[in-house]
Amino acid sequence: MSKGPARVAGLQKLLEQNHIDCALIGPTTNMVYLLGIAPHSDERLCLLMISGDRVQMIAPELNADTISSFTDVEMITWTDAEGPGSALAGSLLRTLSPGTVAVDGSMRADFLLPVMEAFTPERVVSIDPIISTMRIHKSPEEVAILADAAAQADRAMEAAVEACRPGVTEQEIAWAAEEAFRKDGAEHVEFTLVAAGGNAAFPHHHSGENMLRKGEGIIIDIGASLKGYKSDITRVVFLGEPDKQFLKTYEVVLLANKKGRQTVKPGVSAEAVDSATRSVIEEAGFGEYFIHRTGHGLGLDIHELPWIQQGNEMLLDSGMVFSVEPGVYLPGKLGIRVEDIVAVTSDGVRTLTGYSHSLVIK
Repeated sequence: MSKGPARVAGLQKLLEQNHIDCALIGPTTNMVYLLGIAPHSDERLCLLMISGDRVQMIAPELNADTISSFTDVEMITWTDAEGPGSALAGSLLRTLSPGTVAVDGSMRADFLLPVMEAFTPERVVSIDPIISTMRIHKSPEEVAILADAAAQADRAMEAAVEACRPGVTEQEIAWAAEEAFRKDGAEHVEFTLVAAGGNAAFPHHHSGENMLRKGEGIIIDIGASLKGYKSDITRVVFLGEPDKQFLKTYEVVLLANKKGRQTVKPGVSAEAVDSATRSVIEEAGFGEYFIHRTGHGLGLDIHELPWIQQGNEMLLDSGMVFSVEPGVYLPGKLGIRVEDIVAVTSDGVRTLTGYSHSLVIK
């Protein structure tokens, strides 16, 4: 499904089915998904409004030309001098009787509050569960971009691994990955998580001035944005000769990653993939140290549906893209996580990330 009219029309059908009078979308990834663009999000009110038969946008005048170059959606503009009040008053919202309004979950509160005060709908719900039913199924074109983004992450990982040596800081490794992403054409570097030694026991450690030392493992978890779509990959490096505990733990996590990816196919539940990874780790005696879900969806956002976790009975379907990233974290000792991005195909799975799964020993 292409951006623009087709996606907007698809959302309008869903609004009707869910008895929603109007959807309000801010300059978020939901707007990008629908129109192909989202203006810079600052304090200036910018809203895409979609009802059953109308589509309209309130936008600051300074963004009007940019928006018009992507879409011919009807616009009501306002200037800094006059403020957005009159634009709101003249919008399609005034034609709606109080009813149900669905709002963008990532919208700024200072966008939403003036709308709620002016129009006082009877019921306000989130649009995210509704639009996610569209976004969760990636088109072949979207999967192709995600594959390109994954390949770019592979190259950035190579640069980060190459930079690993004793005496270098976590931050310097993070910068090596970021520099590689930038030189390779990434629009944004979303995160560069480098955790060495005991820091690796914290899954979301922030890269700092901690120096890499011989005899320690390093988790490298990086991701960026290419043509709006995200990448995400995690690999492990060890400086020196790893001991038996590290090698055993790595083999367990790697096997869990493989079992998880092998489980992926249409008709399998999301929680079945989580169970596949988790059972390997539990059988090895590390169950209590696998402290997060197996994965998350990936697309225009780093984290989106589907959630690969216990309790999620959603059946996988062709076009879904998500991470498989089991991990084991031994406080004060080590952390190991191996993450790949996979796409569900018509009859199985395609792994988009291609960097070697072997433990990198330097």
